Amino acid sequence: MNKIIPWLNSLTEVIDYPLGWLLWLPRDLSLLLFALGTALTMTLLRKRVTNQHFLHCCAADLRRLKQLKAEAKSEGDMQAIARVRSTTGQIKGIQLVADLRVLAVVLIPVAVLAMWAGERFDYIPPRIGEPLVIRAHYPASSVGKLTHILPIAELGLVSPPIQAVRSDSQSPPTGIAEWMIRLPEPGDFQITLRHQGESAFHQLRVGQWTYFAPQQQQQGERLSQTEVDLERYHPLGFDLGSQWIGLPPWMIAYVILTLVLVPVIKRVLHIA
Repeated sequence: MNKIIPWLNSLTEVIDYPLGWLLWLPRDLSLLLFALGTALTMTLLRKRVTNQHFLHCCAADLRRLKQLKAEAKSEGDMQAIARVRSTTGQIKGIQLVADLRVLAVVLIPVAVLAMWAGERFDYIPPRIGEPLVIRAHYPASSVGKLTHILPIAELGLVSPPIQAVRSDSQSPPTGIAEWMIRLPEPGDFQITLRHQGESAFHQLRVGQWTYFAPQQQQQGERLSQTEVDLERYHPLGFDLGSQWIGLPPWMIAYVILTLVLVPVIKRVLHIA
């Protein structure tokens, strides 16, 4: 995992060059345009890798077979209905092969786009002066012992710098400590936490169009993880039931928008 994360960060930064401008827009508009771009990419790739003339003929044949099936039903001709169903199944099988070919081609570029969006759309970047809670996680053996945050001037520390580690009432129990900060200017900051001879460094970006990961793994045995409570992005302010299916809210809206836009673009561009 430690080897994958730098690679993912590098890929995200590369994709920022063609797509980073989306993050300057209102987030709902950014998501709509991103879904539109994904749908357009999928549709154009479909045109590239399939025999469009053949697929248009298949679609025309299916429309005609639908009419023949309706006529056979009205006449009660069961043999004709069976022939129509057999022919329809064969044509849909041909279309399915074409769809699978398209899926194999679009899978990688769509996955890359989704990875980029996962790094850029999950949360709202923290704003200047916004109160932020930074939290550190400790083992149960650290409960009751002291920990502290390095109180540098630009940190805007609201809470006392020295805290006692408290139990987080999980099962099994572990320890946590929290501080509230307000960063008065934009930039990248390194927040330093210390406990029992160990130091943890949490990277935080404020007042910009991107953000650092809110949860960050640390190397210490006692200071194992730090996190900052960032605001989760909810399209149009709706949660969309994401907690039940384990997907972030933006992903659900993105999939719905893409699935709606693909057939619209196909019809506009006359792509089968």
